[in-house]
Amino acid sequence: MDVHVAQARRTTATVLKQWSLPEAPAADARLVVSELVSNAIIHGSGDVRLRLRHDGHELRIRVTDDSTEPARRRRASAAGLGGRGLHLVACLSLRWGVADGGRTTYAVIPTLTEVPPCRRTTQSSTDPTC
Repeated sequence: MDVHVAQARRTTATVLKQWSLPEAPAADARLVVSELVSNAIIHGSGDVRLRLRHDGHELRIRVTDDSTEPARRRRASAAGLGGRGLHLVACLSLRWGVADGGRTTYAVIPTLTEVPPCRRTTQSSTDPTC
């Protein structure tokens, strides 16, 4: 698994460098890719596919596998090793979710002026996730 996640992270880094993305959103994107690919490998089935798209304002990350069971955030225990990945994705992304009948998990990373909820200096009282 580690080899596949590392390859996805390296591929993402290479593409984002070619697109001249600033380091802060690129670092967030690498972490989000790591988490989504890890989840697809651990909880999904079949081949895992990564797609990146940048429109100048947002980076869209899509990770697809063959499982129809959608990704779900779990509550991590204090001693548990898992259950934090989608929390990180939610905090680093403007939005995230599932599509394609549960086969695709996506995240949208801001690349210009919008800041994800966990990066804002003041938290919204209605957003308890971060």
